[in-house]
Amino acid sequence: MPCPVCGASVPVGASGEHVCDESRRLDYRVAELQDGIERFPSDFGTWLDTPSGRFAQWLAERDR
Repeated sequence: MPCPVCGASVPVGASGEHVCDESRRLDYRVAELQDGIERFPSDFGTWLDTPSGRFAQWLAERDR
């Protein structure tokens, strides 16, 4: 069975003995979020075209 935290293969019944490796946990989490990471530039560009996005751009320019 895969560990729900890091995705490592853990024998059934031995989940209490498993210790997650931090680098593997990070890789597993990034893989879970990959769709959102790839979509971010498009979503951000779309948001910049909204009234809130235009105001944020104006405010950033003014505060620069």
